[in-house]
Amino acid sequence: MNENSFKNADQAIADMPKGAGQETFEALRQRIRNRFEQLSPHLQRIARAALEQPNNFALQTVVTIAGELNIQPSTLIRFAKEFGYSGFSEMQRIFRHRLIEGAPGAREEVYAKQVAPGLAADFGALLDDSIDALIASLEDLRRTISPEALARATTMLRQADHIYIAGLRRSRPIASYLAYGLTRSERPCSLLDFGSGMAAEQIAAMRPTDLLVAIAFTPYTQAVVDITLDTYLSGKRILALTDVPESPLARHAELVFFVDNSVTSQFRPISGAIALAQTLITGLGKT
Repeated sequence: MNENSFKNADQAIADMPKGAGQETFEALRQRIRNRFEQLSPHLQRIARAALEQPNNFALQTVVTIAGELNIQPSTLIRFAKEFGYSGFSEMQRIFRHRLIEGAPGAREEVYAKQVAPGLAADFGALLDDSIDALIASLEDLRRTISPEALARATTMLRQADHIYIAGLRRSRPIASYLAYGLTRSERPCSLLDFGSGMAAEQIAAMRPTDLLVAIAFTPYTQAVVDITLDTYLSGKRILALTDVPESPLARHAELVFFVDNSVTSQFRPISGAIALAQTLITGLGKT
């Protein structure tokens, strides 16, 4: 790696969003020490490994670290959130910065794995990272979604005379999959037609017995946010799939599922939302 590559990589690292107020590794390490006794046994296992083997935390994948510690990948995400990070990859940047700042040899390995321009891609590593993100999202879904909420959502879908589904950008394939499954289940449904500008007219035609399923994640598509608000103001029922309680969809929905909200890769996965949609569709067929 030449000097210009390091400069470019340095700039790329500098441009990355920092978690927990641009925390240093030393500050994070001290916080882990201070809170160690208050952590659960699983989180203590992670904390101990983070303090004793920080290089592994900087360079290994979520699944690899989880396998070595005999925990689920989602537990690493929970550990990161325990210390104020949105996901494990955001915390992992702190461990990588420690290497970059302190060991030139390690700098090259970090850049080769993540940000160095012009290098041949390691497609095996890319595949591993993508799979790690999908697995972590699914494990998080298993941990956070309750059977009671699934039963309630299935009842809402079953009781609706017509189901309207809103989703754009990253949410569009989720919306399309849900519409496909509902159609196969012979449930009257419609994907809102944002492309031709008819979505507002479709929502205006909703009856009190209809249901809107609104799907959006950060950054929230304004058209979906507006449609959700219009539906709420007209007194219709809303089921939402989104990422965090602060989501504009969550404010107006009768029932909300929070899915795919952990940053574990450059592109956020949709595996949790797809699994949730599949569960709801399958549940409809059994009720």
